[in-house]
Amino acid sequence: MTKVKNINSFTFAEVLITLGVIGIVAAMTLPQLIRNYQHKVLETQFKKSVSVISQVVLHTKNELGIDKLAEYCTQLKNSTYPNASGCYLSFFNNLSALSKKTSSYTYYVIKRYNDKILTYNGKQQITKSALAGIGEGVFQTKLMPDGSFINMYIIEGKMYIATDTNGKKGPNRLGHDIFIFTLDKNNDTLSYFTKPQNFSDEEIADKDFNTEYDKERYGNPCNTSSTQKANGVGCAYYAVRGECPEGSGRGYFECLPK
Repeated sequence: MTKVKNINSFTFAEVLITLGVIGIVAAMTLPQLIRNYQHKVLETQFKKSVSVISQVVLHTKNELGIDKLAEYCTQLKNSTYPNASGCYLSFFNNLSALSKKTSSYTYYVIKRYNDKILTYNGKQQITKSALAGIGEGVFQTKLMPDGSFINMYIIEGKMYIATDTNGKKGPNRLGHDIFIFTLDKNNDTLSYFTKPQNFSDEEIADKDFNTEYDKERYGNPCNTSSTQKANGVGCAYYAVRGECPEGSGRGYFECLPK
């Protein structure tokens, strides 16, 4: 007589318990996996924007026939920048040419003050007074084919270049997808504000500032605790270096705050 082997099987209760455990593990790990992916996308977009800006600076120098673009564009005469209009024209022409859409001088004035733009830690909304250029609708901003914005403006004796690496898409936060550079007057390399410093609310309150703009940008903040409304203005310093502002040893985009 042939013996019938006993086949072990799961009970319905055991199946439910197993599915429950799988669900719990997925709920714990999936959000972090999604964040890691989103941060990797932001990093790729950042590197692409930096590459585009660097190319445009080089093409603009060649078109104008000058060795030092930032120095030329920011030459001051009678409280004005006489070379600025030519710099704007050439810069945005080259952006258009690089986008392969048109070589003519076309640009979009993005009224970013109608958008909700947040600080690096997401605790404050950027106001028009907190950050010149970002949040203002008077500066020319080129909309690129990939949806990113690139903005150039001359103020404070400096040539600023800002980018929103994914345009209207989120998170629209300084140091996440919005970065600000200056162009070094010595060699036209993309530079940044000086290394960000952390100041407490009490330290800031003890100082006298000429404008609200100076107060909110004091120290070029880029950290998770600052309540300044320009927190994130100095983050390009860390992003280009791939360093976490908190000094944790992780990469810049790996340690972006939620």
